[in-house]
Amino acid sequence: MKTSDLAKWTLVGPGAVGLYYCGRIAYSGRYLCVLARSDATELQANGIRVEMIDPETNQSKERFTAPIECVRRKADEIAATDCVVIAAKSTVNHELIESLKSIVEPGHTVLLSLQNGLGNAEFFAQHFPENPILAGLCFVCVNRTKPGVVENYHPGRVEIGSLGDRWPGAAKAAVEVFKESGVATSHADKLDSALWRKLCWNIPFNGLSIVAGGIATDKIVAQSELVTRAQTLMEEVRTVATLAGHSISDRFIAGQFAVTEKMGAYKPSSLIDYLAERPVEIESIWGEPLRRGQALGANMPELAKLYSELKALV
Repeated sequence: MKTSDLAKWTLVGPGAVGLYYCGRIAYSGRYLCVLARSDATELQANGIRVEMIDPETNQSKERFTAPIECVRRKADEIAATDCVVIAAKSTVNHELIESLKSIVEPGHTVLLSLQNGLGNAEFFAQHFPENPILAGLCFVCVNRTKPGVVENYHPGRVEIGSLGDRWPGAAKAAVEVFKESGVATSHADKLDSALWRKLCWNIPFNGLSIVAGGIATDKIVAQSELVTRAQTLMEEVRTVATLAGHSISDRFIAGQFAVTEKMGAYKPSSLIDYLAERPVEIESIWGEPLRRGQALGANMPELAKLYSELKALV
């Protein structure tokens, strides 16, 4: 597959992650349609507005507006597309299937999930078995501040792979589109390995930000007891990854704390959802990894405790 095969893009889930990456893709010149409801009017009128922020000074470094070819409130108003970016929260995956059926052309459309946790690619594969299923891991600090507006505090990088590593050509083509859009992106030739690495950050920092009282990441790395707990959670994730055949290095684990210290007072996406009283992705980020670990015979008391705490709060 070539990048020219991915000419038309459709975004489902115009939250922070979806707006940021699809905004960059549209700004680079590719066709973008957005399925939106409450934000439709604002997006149609003003496009996607992206602002790059220096986390140390909180000052704007760059601003740009990305055009959207069309915004639709109903999926059946959207023609079949080359690539569907699914950036909605995994809590609504079941609700998306009927909408996606009118957008996805069997055997042609690539589905790219930019969602947290485990099990999302497998879920979409069950409903669209004829289509390439990709997953993107977004190592980024980005927040949606108002309809159609996102702020980026740390550009980070993206890894894109395919379910079961079955569609490397489609994954590599998507990687090139992201690169052409100014996003540091690489191909994850072993998608499951990349997913477990991402969980090394998401499980502790998304979870502890909620159960420790609704705090940003700078407060977590400043408290020794929370740092210790985060380290324990990471080690449990690494244990399961190892049992599943995926290696995670000491250097990678240490790097999770180093990069977090540079984020400043960053609020993880799960914390933002929790504070806004929206559903939190408990099952994909904490429940599914715990279940997979237990199935492999791993002892994960800290993750089990965190999972229980989160279910009691949200």
